Amino acid sequence: MDLETEKFTYYLDECYFHSERDKEFSTETEKQLARKAMELLWNKPNITVNGVTYTNQDIRSKLLYEMMPEILDRTMECYRDAKDVKSETAYLASCIFRTLIDYDAYIERLFRQTYKF
Repeated sequence: MDLETEKFTYYLDECYFHSERDKEFSTETEKQLARKAMELLWNKPNITVNGVTYTNQDIRSKLLYEMMPEILDRTMECYRDAKDVKSETAYLASCIFRTLIDYDAYIERLFRQTYKF
């Protein structure tokens, strides 16, 4: 296993899916689905979002250096509201990545709604 994958696996085990975070998932099945979606993202050759193609190296970099538990939590909230999802793991992986790349805009919008000038 290469060093980056080892680091990612460590983050999965000790950060995103540590037993202390079990309350963030409604069931063990949901927790396992989220983990599989994160692993799917890690191995994805590329993803195109809004006309921008992210290579595997781009995806991995974002997962290692920009991803946070709060992003996964927000994604899971949205996922729970989804209806008629055909491929749950792929859909959730897509949701995680889109939330990751749009998270700054989401936080800014929350800030503006909370603190109106």
